[in-house]
Amino acid sequence: MHRGMLPNEAAVLALKIASRTVEPPLEPSAFMQIIQSSRSSCEYGDLVDAIRLTFPSVEAVSTCFLQVDVLETNNRARFWGSEKSSFLGIDMASLGEFYDAAMKLESAEVKVAIMESSELLISSLFDHLNDGGWPSGSSIVLRTIIVLLENRLFMEPDYHKILIKLWRLILESPSHFRDCVRSALEDYNKDQLERLVAVAQQFITIQLYESHQVNDLVVWGVEMLALLHSANEASQCIGHTSFYNDAVNNEDFDIKEDFKRWRQPERYPFSFCKYPFVYDTSSKSKILQLDATFQMRDEFEDAVLRSIFIGATCPFLILRVKRENLIHDAISQIRRQKDNLKKPLKVQFVGEEGVDEGGVQKEFFQLVVRELFNVKYGMFSYNEETRLFWFNSTPLDMDMEYELVGILLGLAIYNGHILELHFPNIVYKKLLGKSSTFQDLAEVDPQLAEGLSHLLTFKGDIWEVFQRNFQLSGEDIFGNIVTIDLKENGGNIVVTKENRKEYVDLCVEYHMESAIERQFEAFKRGFYKLSKGSVLNLFQPVELEQLICGSPNLDFEALERGTIYEDGYTKNSRCIQDFWEVVHSFNEESKKKLLFFTTGSDRAPIKGLSTLHVVISRNGADSERLPTAHTCFNHLLLPEYESKEKLHERLFTAINNAEGFGLQ
Repeated sequence: MHRGMLPNEAAVLALKIASRTVEPPLEPSAFMQIIQSSRSSCEYGDLVDAIRLTFPSVEAVSTCFLQVDVLETNNRARFWGSEKSSFLGIDMASLGEFYDAAMKLESAEVKVAIMESSELLISSLFDHLNDGGWPSGSSIVLRTIIVLLENRLFMEPDYHKILIKLWRLILESPSHFRDCVRSALEDYNKDQLERLVAVAQQFITIQLYESHQVNDLVVWGVEMLALLHSANEASQCIGHTSFYNDAVNNEDFDIKEDFKRWRQPERYPFSFCKYPFVYDTSSKSKILQLDATFQMRDEFEDAVLRSIFIGATCPFLILRVKRENLIHDAISQIRRQKDNLKKPLKVQFVGEEGVDEGGVQKEFFQLVVRELFNVKYGMFSYNEETRLFWFNSTPLDMDMEYELVGILLGLAIYNGHILELHFPNIVYKKLLGKSSTFQDLAEVDPQLAEGLSHLLTFKGDIWEVFQRNFQLSGEDIFGNIVTIDLKENGGNIVVTKENRKEYVDLCVEYHMESAIERQFEAFKRGFYKLSKGSVLNLFQPVELEQLICGSPNLDFEALERGTIYEDGYTKNSRCIQDFWEVVHSFNEESKKKLLFFTTGSDRAPIKGLSTLHVVISRNGADSERLPTAHTCFNHLLLPEYESKEKLHERLFTAINNAEGFGLQ
């Protein structure tokens, strides 16, 4: 905390500022000293004078919050910061302390002084920008911009007119200067960046709720949010969910109309789809479903027209499969109907009656995924530690099987099903064209990553302890020892302190790329047959995973509200009330097992458990029978147990002894 000033000391300092006998820059503590004096005396005239004399001046504002060592180094002169320096020497702590203290003062006069002076400063910068340049070097202007952006008063809607002027100043500036602003924002810490994002989000939300349409102010707000998002992409300072906008993701927002605008850029220059970070995963799934509906409708109508002029053509993608020959039948039928994959899906199990209204499809996906991911099938390996599957680096010719897995992902997305997959996040990153990193290897193979990390930090003799060269050796699927050169002549190149980083990078590239290249390319090829395109690029990797596999966020209160009761049960039945008391007492793992037992997946649909529509039926009077379920219909059959204790014991036994794919 800065040393406080006596009232007469503060007055003398204020008079010196007013008479300009103290030239900028002020020391960073100067404003705080005047604020503390004003707080104790409840007189704000000196502070207002200091603000009105300092804030309209680019030179004063850009230098009065400089770090002390910068001031001393530069002999109390302007700091130009030609080299990269965090915030170009601004003392962000002192700047934030000033704004926080000013906000706490019960003085509208102080706030008005800050905002009116800031507006004058912005107008001055605008004048110079319109005249073709800044008043001096861009470093001094950049520091001024940072000081203005940190203003806490912009959270108050009364000052949004000034805020939009500041944003326009940034966004209409030359591209090289916008790059400088973005670079400075990359140095922001989590709290600092979240504050700027919150200001932009509040502005956009208020404008949308008040105008009920996209206007120029909304566009400016979204453009500024885009600049903040770009800075965060480099720094990874805050999570992507911070950029979701409440108003845009509200159920009253017309996503369909925004999607139409996006599809017609020649008519509509703005669409939120051009800024996908504002949409949450649920909204993006709606956009994808809209796109799928358009494509399915086109395929359907085209099939109907062909049937009229050419002959009978089915408007659906129909898969007729035998349970005992599931994979072979699925592959052969998809091969024959490769041009029909975007038609609405219908599945029929040969020899079984039943109209596919969703339940048969769901069972089909569950059975196919379970069989393809069985480690005995040889396509994927399972890591007990991570509980995740990864592509087997196998020489077996299974391209069509891997392609089928990719097609299944696409079909599930197009037809609104979630799959019980347990892939690491890198799979979804690679589908979106992103490169793998050491952190991705750590998720796939923690033990290998730990060993490589130890190699990178080891301080002793590398060769004496590790004895490695630029080769990898291991067993193939047949038990044969296979040796791979990580680089040309790798067997004759030993790993040293000087080249160990290269060795680790090549190990990551091999395990995450080269070793599974053929398998992953087949998988990706299948996925892209349905899902490649601009809509897919709206998603972050974690969002794509949620789209395919559902959300890990389980709200069982919402599940209870959406549950339907049949065969004698109602929400007021004693057994049903006992059931929900038992369920709500479960820990997270048991809740996942119950969800898997009932639906075939331990994750929620993108829109939440309230949309799952679980059905609970009375399955007879009290007995020793366990609860059972038809997972393809989210249907739980529950005997009317005589006590809550018995219900707990029977239900717990059932969910912990059911066969589970990927649940250990």
